[in-house]
Amino acid sequence: MTKDEARQLADRLLEQHVQHELEHFSRDRVLDELGRDLDILLEATDAVTLRELVGPETVKAIIARQTVEREIPAIVPEMAAAFTNHLVSQPFHQQATPADIISRDRIEGFVDELLLLKEQREELIDRMLEQPVYKDLVANLTFEAIVRYVYEENLLSRRIPGVSSALKFSSRMLNKAVSGLDEVWEKSIKSYIARNVEKFVKDSADFLSENLTDEELKAGIMDAWDSFSGKSLDTLQNGLGEVEWSEFVVMGYDFWLSFRRTEYFRHCYETVVDRLFEQYGDYRLASLLQEFNIDRATVMIELEAVLPDVLEALHDNGVLEAMLRRRLERFYTSDAALAVLRRNST
Repeated sequence: MTKDEARQLADRLLEQHVQHELEHFSRDRVLDELGRDLDILLEATDAVTLRELVGPETVKAIIARQTVEREIPAIVPEMAAAFTNHLVSQPFHQQATPADIISRDRIEGFVDELLLLKEQREELIDRMLEQPVYKDLVANLTFEAIVRYVYEENLLSRRIPGVSSALKFSSRMLNKAVSGLDEVWEKSIKSYIARNVEKFVKDSADFLSENLTDEELKAGIMDAWDSFSGKSLDTLQNGLGEVEWSEFVVMGYDFWLSFRRTEYFRHCYETVVDRLFEQYGDYRLASLLQEFNIDRATVMIELEAVLPDVLEALHDNGVLEAMLRRRLERFYTSDAALAVLRRNST
């Protein structure tokens, strides 16, 4: 047999092989074959550890490539924003309430855990009360209270008939006699408040720390939850339009682009991977799969749900045949295969 004749025979064998494989790619046959392959793989997992399968540096490199270095297409945030706007406009979302999403018991559990952070709570109170805006608020409220007390709520002027009018009359007369007297009083009062505002703030912090008990805090938070947990999300999001929801998505996307390149994020995923291999690196894969409740039945359920439709679509549009032909023809067109055909034909 000549080389050309061997090549023609190889082509015929290739065609027969391709058709044989295509006929074999029926739903039941493929699932049966995959089930057998899965049995072999699961049996092998009992002899292989996680560290033997993949190393920590390989995992770190994959994370770096996929989360840090990989460019995120612009369509991703665009789709996220569009889908978010579409979701929040749906009746099921608008009619739902916070209580439909999370139970009161779970909220109460979160509150109980947060109340254990006493040191952090006291630190937060101190930091909030140290803000200039709070000091200005205390100073203004104190000044207004003193002024109202002197001119409106003075106990002596309320008990003795005519004294209030006399005080007001005297004040007007003094103002005429001594120009700017009110300004002097105001400056004096404000100067006094300025000298004591730090003490007022400290007293406020001490008061809150001593009197804001866990029970009162919990009761306040749960009262707030009860006040809005039954209201629809449509009501609670009044004032938030599509533009605002889109902005939240864009802001989150921008944050991720920046955060993923920080040293902090790198230390986070490297630390987690190192810890993973320290704790589970020498585990047999079978043990790890068992820890994650992954068994043959679990895998087959998902394969049966997805694979048949995928194979049918690939078969109908010719992709499956092209893939098989590409893989098989490398053998049938090889010099080794042609040599065998020529040798056996003689």
